[in-house]
Amino acid sequence: MSLTSVIKHKNHQELRDKLKTEFLRPNFPLKSEIKAPPLSSSVTTVGTAFDYLMRFLLEYLNKSLVQLDGIWVADMAIEKLKLRIQSSESNEIIAGFHRDMVYDARDLTNSLESQYAKAKSNYEKYVSDGILTDELISSTVFLAKLDNYFRSSVIDSSFYLHAQEDIDDLKAMVALIDQSKFEAKHHCYLNPTFGKGSTLVGGADADLIIDHTLIDIKVTRYLKLERDYLNQILGYYVLSLIGGVNNNPAVKPVERVGIYFARHGELWTIPVDELGDRNQFESFKDWFIDYVSTIDVNVK
Repeated sequence: MSLTSVIKHKNHQELRDKLKTEFLRPNFPLKSEIKAPPLSSSVTTVGTAFDYLMRFLLEYLNKSLVQLDGIWVADMAIEKLKLRIQSSESNEIIAGFHRDMVYDARDLTNSLESQYAKAKSNYEKYVSDGILTDELISSTVFLAKLDNYFRSSVIDSSFYLHAQEDIDDLKAMVALIDQSKFEAKHHCYLNPTFGKGSTLVGGADADLIIDHTLIDIKVTRYLKLERDYLNQILGYYVLSLIGGVNNNPAVKPVERVGIYFARHGELWTIPVDELGDRNQFESFKDWFIDYVSTIDVNVK
């Protein structure tokens, strides 16, 4: 599972009720028209691609302060996909959500390896020089499709193709980023994990922590603080109280939580002590540990 899956699971209403009761929805003052309306119908792929682009930008901005934990989901995905192709008894690989595409196994492997090597090269160049190109953006779309495969085990029939509207959509959102809001002074954790806290929920990593602020990225057309969004960032904070950050249980830097709304170019943050006092969070943390111990986090 994941933190989000645990919170949203149909059998975990008690957890959602507890979060709603303990931590009231705060005032949300942001008001803005959408500045980068969706241009693509590939909503999930574009959202994941933007996550990669944001990660790369933060690595470029905060070179000496970036702390990374683990590997990309795409790294695991391509190994999983190559193993599937190699173990196939046929030279033909069925692709597409409707199983309506057939690839030659060798052609698919060669294409995947070529695109993956190019994606790594484009990433390394961007982190070095900060020059955004359509080629880099195309690579993030490819990486996003690998992520989708890792979660669904369905081979995307458009691995070879990167639609122009996807690229234009991503460029519009990148243009809205106020880079000054994401420049770290002390540390920048990308896709941080939470040690024992992450293990409790079957694995969990947040989007980023800049200095003392944990930020989740949302690629949505609506500038609203949905209860699900609030539950998610509260959950990450509680996991950090349980297990620290990355592999260090003593590191607990989070003092603020927030959400970046990519289609509006708006960052909302709030001190955690405005959501609840220390005793509230400690009490909820203990309750959460007990609650999670009674459920199977591997059930989907």
